[in-house]
Amino acid sequence: VEDDGPGIPPESRDEALRPFARLEPARNQNRGTGVGLGLSIVVDVARAHGGALRLGESARLGGLCADIVIAR
Repeated sequence: VEDDGPGIPPESRDEALRPFARLEPARNQNRGTGVGLGLSIVVDVARAHGGALRLGESARLGGLCADIVIAR
């Protein structure tokens, strides 16, 4: 999944995967009122299937790129 939003800096990605994590309030102005569970739920589901979530930068769109990798 890719988007063209502000992304998540590499140094904040581990923190962003923890339950209830909310990064820098200034980055999230006018972007909703999430509670910080979305990415941690994705991590748990991926792990339950023997996989992992990888976060990176979208070269195409300039925002966040999230890959769920599940072994066969």
